[in-house]
Amino acid sequence: MKTTQLLAERPKEDTLIDALRGCRTVQELKGIEQRLSTTDAIPLFDWICDLLVQRRISRGLAARLLSQLHNG
Repeated sequence: MKTTQLLAERPKEDTLIDALRGCRTVQELKGIEQRLSTTDAIPLFDWICDLLVQRRISRGLAARLLSQLHNG
């Protein structure tokens, strides 16, 4: 299943985590960010921070994703 299929509507948290773990390029991450902006979901930056605080994603993954969002 492709990321575009996973995020066609407001994603569930587990679906988003799987999509984030699968991101290998800044373009893929920006694509997820753009698709989330078309739904009533919170911004991707905030979502990643919340997942980190809840310990649903690793510090390494969060650091990579947040760095890509900030610098990309």
